[in-house]
Amino acid sequence: MRAHLAAVRRRLALLRTPTPVLPRPRASAQRSARSFVALVLLAGVAACDTSAPRVATTLDSVGSRAVAGDANATVAVPPSVTLTDQRGRGLSGVLVQWTVTAGSGTVVNDTIRTDASGSASSGGWQLGTLAGPQSLTATVEGLDPVVFLATVSPGPPAVMQAVVPLVQPTMVNQLVAQPPALTLRDAFGNLIVGATVTFAVSAGGGTILGDVTQVTDANGAVALDGWRIGTRTDLAQRVSASAGQIPTPLVFSATALSAAAVSLEAASVPEQDGVPGLGVTQRPAVRARDQFGNPASGATVVFTPRPSSGTVTGSTRVTEAPDGIARVGNWVLGEADQQSLVARSPQFPADSFVFVANAVESVFFLETAFLNGEPSARNLQAVERAIERWRNVIAGQLEPAQVIANAGECGPGVPAIDEVITNVRLYINFDSIDGPGTVLGRAGPCIIRTASGLPVVGFVELDTADLANLSVNGTLDDVMTHEFGHVLGLQGFSWDRRGLVVGLQSGDPFYQGAVGRAQFASVGGGTYSGTPVPLENTGGAGTRDSHWRISVLRRELMVGFAQAGGMPLSRLSVGSLADLGYQVRLDNAEPFVVPPFGTAAFGALTMPGSGTTVAYGNDEWPSAIWSVDRAGKRQLVRAGDWRVTRRGDGRGTGRNDGR
Repeated sequence: MRAHLAAVRRRLALLRTPTPVLPRPRASAQRSARSFVALVLLAGVAACDTSAPRVATTLDSVGSRAVAGDANATVAVPPSVTLTDQRGRGLSGVLVQWTVTAGSGTVVNDTIRTDASGSASSGGWQLGTLAGPQSLTATVEGLDPVVFLATVSPGPPAVMQAVVPLVQPTMVNQLVAQPPALTLRDAFGNLIVGATVTFAVSAGGGTILGDVTQVTDANGAVALDGWRIGTRTDLAQRVSASAGQIPTPLVFSATALSAAAVSLEAASVPEQDGVPGLGVTQRPAVRARDQFGNPASGATVVFTPRPSSGTVTGSTRVTEAPDGIARVGNWVLGEADQQSLVARSPQFPADSFVFVANAVESVFFLETAFLNGEPSARNLQAVERAIERWRNVIAGQLEPAQVIANAGECGPGVPAIDEVITNVRLYINFDSIDGPGTVLGRAGPCIIRTASGLPVVGFVELDTADLANLSVNGTLDDVMTHEFGHVLGLQGFSWDRRGLVVGLQSGDPFYQGAVGRAQFASVGGGTYSGTPVPLENTGGAGTRDSHWRISVLRRELMVGFAQAGGMPLSRLSVGSLADLGYQVRLDNAEPFVVPPFGTAAFGALTMPGSGTTVAYGNDEWPSAIWSVDRAGKRQLVRAGDWRVTRRGDGRGTGRNDGR
């Protein structure tokens, strides 16, 4: 610096040294010389002044200000800026603010100070979820901001969204009204342009019109030219769309409708037994089919009984989807030994179908299966007499049911079941329950029909310790018949499910089924002062609420106490069967009259606890109860487990557990 000043002084001294006299310069030349000297002096002074303040002059980006990325992704290189002063030197310690000015993205460093070199980084810019332009701005107070622009593309395919109904009813072998079409979006809802979507028939055997591979358009959409479904109504009709890494295809379905009917066929058995005055078990039916063999709707069928062949309600029917069947409303038989019903259609005048019914007393039957070998001759006789008594009052056959059950579900020794059962099957077990007395037997349904609630499979267990005594005192036949009645539905569980009982577990439970009440009145119950029909209000679970009250009904078969001298299956119990949904013959009920209340005859009847009257005890079978429909689908309707009342070897406990 000193040397520099010395040089300046020498230049000034030279300016002061006299010079030879020369021609006088013009005034303008003199002024130029003086200006030059001044500039030289200022330049020298400025060059020597290091104490002048540094001023932030320029804010600029590091690298390109244009970036690109997918929605919600982080840009590859975090945006950065540099700050310099008036001499182009980096300024440190100055606050830089980073702000997302377009889009919903985020930045790591929303504010940061410049480092020693004047640089400040955003730390990372995560783009927003909306495809399109987005921006990030770096600002320093007093300077022009730096704006980074991002071109944001949709993310990978994540969602296919149908733009036509996913399910459309369509006639077989026809085009669906709206071909499968969809839009493709990423996980954030951005439409994806130019992506590939592949369609395929995944069920039903239909065909796709045009290319199965489509590319999404400017609206992110694709659509098939057409989809012709297959020719069968019993098969699912589906087209699946797949795109990118989306794991689950989008499935379009068609509900296949049959074409027009072209033929008819019988859809019920041509000949069956029936009971005069009642409808047949399988109502005569006709099925229509289309050109592809599918059950078809829309064909009119008229059912006409021949002379002396009863009467028909609902004689004109139309075949309906999905089974294509027209079924007569009801065919009530006359008295002729053999009767017939003819079905014809005006659309198919050359076709006619004849259904025959043979008149019988009853088509109901109790099928039995013995679990511990064949019973003794006397016990077998009691079983056969019980079956006959119930068949005498139940006339109509029950609907067949597909039963699938595991071994042992209904009771000990009951095998696995996988078959169609008509009417009712009883599994009968002669075993030790609790020794002589207390519990004579236990019975109940374990599988019932979903639609009607009527039994399909039941279990009956008779105590071997009591059988001999029951035979001796003359109650064996009545006890056997009584337990079968519980399987058929004469007990609290079945009554309660149908809303036929009121006040269970109260001091005065009663039965309110319309037919049962009317029959109670017809056998002498009209003078009863309480609410008819009274249910048992004494005893433990399985006795109360599931039997007629013995203090009123006395010797009726379904009271809770076995009594010597005969226990009639009265019109009351038969009426209750009718309330449950059975077709019954009330006139076949066994003679019974309710003893007149308040008379000597009423008071003279044997009461429970005497030598000739034995309580059934808890005679409700405690297994779980399942319902099954015609296809075999089952549902638990009551939890239970018969095993809790037995020893580890599966045999009776020899005790009464109070259930």
